[in-house]
Amino acid sequence: MDEVRVLQVAGFKNSGKTTLVRELIAEARLMGLRAAAVKHHGHGGPPEMPPPDTDSMQFFSGGAVASAVSGGGVVQLHLETDEDGPGPLIRLAAAAGPDIVLVEGFKDADLEKIVIARSAEDWQELKGLKNIVLAVVPGGIRTGTASAEWGNKEEIRGWFGRWWEGGTGHVRL
Repeated sequence: MDEVRVLQVAGFKNSGKTTLVRELIAEARLMGLRAAAVKHHGHGGPPEMPPPDTDSMQFFSGGAVASAVSGGGVVQLHLETDEDGPGPLIRLAAAAGPDIVLVEGFKDADLEKIVIARSAEDWQELKGLKNIVLAVVPGGIRTGTASAEWGNKEEIRGWFGRWWEGGTGHVRL
């Protein structure tokens, strides 16, 4: 696979990004698509790691730049990278052969994105992000771009179907 379709969901903490990504995964499945999801750990520091006495963690803490363990059809990977942004995660997720990779967070990434704004003030801060293809906002906020009202699942599902059919969002791996 030389490229994959990618759609990002960005917004401030507790704006509903995870909820929207879960809904888009469900909609993708209904459309017969295989979806992968990657997320920025926005809580400071590295994500919580497995216990240090596991073999894979011993390899990783011992200096391996990557350590993976597999079992029951699931792979857990720890990867050290100097590259910031979602690129390494998108490439890893693409290894599973998805039709689409949904990216949560990484606001400043140059990907087609849905932006979630909880208020007019949020929209004022977020509207300068690159490649906004949909703004999910409270009713009455004028965005100057395609928009849907938060909570209107049918409107968002319809937009997602049209976006998919439009064929944009390709990212070179």
